[in-house]
Amino acid sequence: MKDIPTSPRIALIKRNRRIRRLRLIILFFILFISLVGALSYFSSHPKIVIDKIVVIGDNIIDEKDIESSVRVKLSGKYVWLFSRSNFLVYPHDKIYKSLITEFPRIEKLTIKRSGFNTLKVELEERTGSYLYCGVSIPLNKEEIGENCYFVNNDGYIFDKAPYFSGDVYFKYYTKIKGDANNPLGTQMYEKERFHELVRLMDGVISLGFNPSYLVVDSNGIYSLYLKSQGNSNPKILFKEDNDWVTILDNFSTAMKEKEFANEINSKYDTLLYIDLRFKNKVLYKFN
Repeated sequence: MKDIPTSPRIALIKRNRRIRRLRLIILFFILFISLVGALSYFSSHPKIVIDKIVVIGDNIIDEKDIESSVRVKLSGKYVWLFSRSNFLVYPHDKIYKSLITEFPRIEKLTIKRSGFNTLKVELEERTGSYLYCGVSIPLNKEEIGENCYFVNNDGYIFDKAPYFSGDVYFKYYTKIKGDANNPLGTQMYEKERFHELVRLMDGVISLGFNPSYLVVDSNGIYSLYLKSQGNSNPKILFKEDNDWVTILDNFSTAMKEKEFANEINSKYDTLLYIDLRFKNKVLYKFN
């Protein structure tokens, strides 16, 4: 089979088509580069970049720390071309996650633009209801109240606490799942279990007692220490595997007995313990 020769005219037409196609490709490439360059340039234009951070709702967290953290996330460019501070493409989710992680005291956080140049950071801080102070009570009594952390109403450890002497806050001494030396961001107990524990303590308060701190040992024995004018340092004992609702009911029933209640109240300053660890029993001892 013989090859059919190509005429010079057809060859010229094909060559011209290739040249036009190449020229179009080059033209589109130049236009694309120009467009990207223009977008890159205008993405940093002062009229469309965020240059003001407004922090609302901070009381304890330093506003300057929030602003500084946000500005770090707004600095630089995407793929070395487009400004991160441009109001259309600023990294909202990255800023949100960073602030939540960096400032555990933040409970609620909203980040939104106000116009082209302002970013509003609205936050709600956690309130400290309790203190987590480590695994055990310090042997040196002067150290009690040091190295404590704020705990919110859900058992979440969220901030380092200043030194508190006395019983300004209720204190917990217990093992936790996280690092006891650096417990920030740790759930002291599962939320529901912590609520059960708080309800138990509220029940004890409703019976006329004043809890001061709780110590949980390695065997799961809970010692709820009570405030007292005497030197006996009284406590209420219960266990991890107790039904806390049941033992509170047993304790309430016992306190309704006049003989029991009168003895506890009249000798309270010499009370050593009230033991709720045993089913359907309330044991107690005086000094």
